[in-house]
Amino acid sequence: MALCTYPNLLDSPSFPEDAKKRARRILQACGGNSLGSYSASQGVNCIREDVAAYITRRDGGVPADPDNIYLTTGASDGISTILKILVSGGGKSRTGVMIPIPQYPLYSAVISELDAIQVNYYLDEENCWALNVNELRRAVQEAKDHCDPKVYR
Repeated sequence: MALCTYPNLLDSPSFPEDAKKRARRILQACGGNSLGSYSASQGVNCIREDVAAYITRRDGGVPADPDNIYLTTGASDGISTILKILVSGGGKSRTGVMIPIPQYPLYSAVISELDAIQVNYYLDEENCWALNVNELRRAVQEAKDHCDPKVYR
């Protein structure tokens, strides 16, 4: 990170050559050869390619497409951005966002901020917190009375 943030360090003998090579690759992928430059909305392409390669290895060779990877500044920013894309409508057509209980508190905070409806479904504690399809169906059916639940497959 230091090499990318302050490229003059690339001339220093204090850093290993492999680190310098990675830093140069990242900087060359950035507009203006600088981390401070605007990049693609999805994030720096070479980093998305590296993430896709990692996911492919992790998932036993199932290919990951860098074009389907969006880099954010963290989980909170990513969750907030996705929910802003999905939420719409008002009244009974307000978006219902399904979230598992127990949940990450950011979900309910962002859902409230966006004036959407929180649709809870409960994970099966007795079964190692597994997802229960009948519980999902119950939550969707119940939510249809007061919002438009969003369910994506």
